[in-house]
Amino acid sequence: MATPHAVGASLGVLYLAAALALAAQALGVPGGFPFVSEVASSDMARSLQGPVTLLSLSAAAVVVSAVVTLRREAVTHRWAHLLTAVATCLIGVAVVAAPDDGAAVALAAVYGFVVIESAVVFAPGPATLQFLLCGSAAVISLSCRDDVDPGEMVAVVVVLVATAAVVGVLARHASDARVDELTGLPNRRGLDQMLEAAATAAGRGGTVLTVGLLDLDGFGAVNDGLGHEAGDRLLRETAAAWREALPADVVLARMGGDEFAVLLPDRSPAAAAALLDALCADPHRPASAGVAAKGPTESTADVVRRADAALYRAKSTGRGRCLQADHDLPGAGDSAALTRELTEALRSGGLHLVYQPLRATPSTPGFAAEEALLAGVETLVRWTHPVHGPVGPDVFVPLAEREGLVAQLGAFVLRRACHEMAALPDAAARRVRLSVNVSGLELLDPAYPGRVADALRDSGWPADLLVLEVTESVVEADSRAALAALRAVADLGVALAVDDFGTGFSALSRLDDIGAGYLKLDSTLIATVHTSPRRARLVRAAAALARSLDITLVAEGVETLEQAHVLASMGCPVLQGFHLGRPEPVEALARRLATETTHPVGRALPLQAPAVVRQGRGDHDRAGAVAADAGRPTADA
Repeated sequence: MATPHAVGASLGVLYLAAALALAAQALGVPGGFPFVSEVASSDMARSLQGPVTLLSLSAAAVVVSAVVTLRREAVTHRWAHLLTAVATCLIGVAVVAAPDDGAAVALAAVYGFVVIESAVVFAPGPATLQFLLCGSAAVISLSCRDDVDPGEMVAVVVVLVATAAVVGVLARHASDARVDELTGLPNRRGLDQMLEAAATAAGRGGTVLTVGLLDLDGFGAVNDGLGHEAGDRLLRETAAAWREALPADVVLARMGGDEFAVLLPDRSPAAAAALLDALCADPHRPASAGVAAKGPTESTADVVRRADAALYRAKSTGRGRCLQADHDLPGAGDSAALTRELTEALRSGGLHLVYQPLRATPSTPGFAAEEALLAGVETLVRWTHPVHGPVGPDVFVPLAEREGLVAQLGAFVLRRACHEMAALPDAAARRVRLSVNVSGLELLDPAYPGRVADALRDSGWPADLLVLEVTESVVEADSRAALAALRAVADLGVALAVDDFGTGFSALSRLDDIGAGYLKLDSTLIATVHTSPRRARLVRAAAALARSLDITLVAEGVETLEQAHVLASMGCPVLQGFHLGRPEPVEALARRLATETTHPVGRALPLQAPAVVRQGRGDHDRAGAVAADAGRPTADA
């Protein structure tokens, strides 16, 4: 099926061709204007015959052609069917009104344009109905004349049938070049054409065009664990389910692999994000998405890139949801407005926490994911704007650091996490570790150790079950204030974890200086650990180093069971990733604790608590008050 732009354009050409043919017969053939032919003898032909009738029909066709061409973006397939049928009837009237048999047969040849237009713009089923209507109209209109030889009538019908067959086959082959064979959706080439047409229409009409990209979460695990047939089946089912759920004017296409695209005309980024959020939340086909609205002077390639960046942020900050591109976020060009809204969210409780499980590695080779026992959780903060939807931590954490809100944000996360965990039955008794990220700016505040102590005292959460995560860049920084703060919280019995280990240049002696109990391997090491021998040797060396220093090693970003098995065989005791558990609110964590067995890890001494490796975050987010969440591996980027 063609785009509205193509449908409207083809209908405009069809009506213009019919108008020219009618005008030519009225003005240029013997018996035409200003004379009235007496050739046809049937009553119907005699009642319609004459140049005035032909010129009237020609004028009507010109008007329709002009309107359809100018308003071609508004021509839906329903209107296209109606206009095609009207054109068929119009040609039939013209055939009956033709001044002689030659003119009648010539006008009947215009049915060929109808056949071609139907084959090109309609799906096979509807196109066949138009073919039947066209053939029937040709036979009936020619039969109304006594001067048309039956042989001529048969010839016209044969030509129409042959044209329908040939053009139909060619149209299907041409369409296949723009259609994804597996799902039947438009492919990347088809999407590019539709995107250009939609952008032109939005620019002409002054409306908004939002582009969205969706990516199935955990699709690699389906292919690896169940085979490519299962992966193909999931893609087909996903395409069918999403196509049914989306409004009729939204275009859904498959970009390749497990990535889909949507064109959402006349919808704001917020409305588009809400629509795609519903798709992402489907537990049978969880996905992440990003949306971006095309700017007035922005190219289609640029808006797709921004949507892809938003998709990446959704992947790296929790998955299972849709985020807007930074340019489209509330206050994106007005940081003061966004700062006020963040301040209000902190004051009114507009932020909330979710927790992602950390799991101890089973000793049994070839273990299943459910055999990895719960060892701890990582705290992640979320901000859902009341109007614009989810705002990513990579947006509001840097803002909090720039605008002096990071201490308030960090205090909120730490206190809320300690209170929520302390309220869970038996969480402390079962030695479930709680991990919270710390901004480097927080550590420069002399009052920070006191805030940690107050949060522990007020909530009752044990100090030795709290982990404070700092990035390697903070550890390597020559800041006496930051190092003094780390030592002060360590004196409280709180564990310290070095995040993103392996990406900076910190001296190994600094690990001993701050008393780090845990190393969190950077996600870039984990993403290809099961496919790259060199990467595997690096991880194995890191595991050996951690054991020799009596430090617990934690790997995050575990996306497949194969990765989990490889990491376990290398001696990595704690794993985290979407294959082992998604971020969840505290209520869901309570249900998990009620049904799962826990497994404490590390020494039951101060400075011991499971560290967490975040994946795929930017420097601002890593330095932020809260981790952004596990992200997609490099292979998915």
